[in-house]
Amino acid sequence: MMRRCRLVLSVLCVSLLLGACATRAPRPETTAGTPTLTDPQARQLVHTWQQQLADYLARTGDGDPAALAQLPAQRATGTLRPARISFGVLDLDARIAEADGYDVQGLLLATPHAQGYVFMVGIMQRGGYRPQALVDLRPVTMQLQGGHLSWAVGDSDTQALARYRAAIDPTVPLRFPADKDHFELVPCAPGLCVAEQLTQARWAVAP
Repeated sequence: MMRRCRLVLSVLCVSLLLGACATRAPRPETTAGTPTLTDPQARQLVHTWQQQLADYLARTGDGDPAALAQLPAQRATGTLRPARISFGVLDLDARIAEADGYDVQGLLLATPHAQGYVFMVGIMQRGGYRPQALVDLRPVTMQLQGGHLSWAVGDSDTQALARYRAAIDPTVPLRFPADKDHFELVPCAPGLCVAEQLTQARWAVAP
């Protein structure tokens, strides 16, 4: 009888200890956090996107940015907004195609503007064969000067990105641009700014 009581007490103590460890140990999702991308990494990915866009224009329009009009236009579902043109580069830095790495999409905003063609460029991180997180957003301008393309890449903005990500609908597949996005150029000195109307998030790019 005494042995039996000791055995029950031992099992009970072990269970209590394991339970305490389980409650104090951090959950995996809290330690992992939101995926992030350093500024040099993001700029390198944007640079690759720029190179492939320049290659596309050279092949399709002899370097003329007007060839962007030949890209398939995407129409947002359930809205009356005009169709949108975007240029994407997939599987950057991927070890396995479509499994990981980054997808870079540039949404064309102005055709052209005083600063040239203006894009909102989003970088989507992939993992497990699906989009995992939007890790960077920034405006990019492109101008044709003397037969050559010149670029200006804006800075990412941590607060603006957080505001945009907080409004992402978790019930629909993650992608950029999203159907509900409404990016527009807004007055901003000395360069130009891009604002997302629904979230009031804003990014700037110098000329």
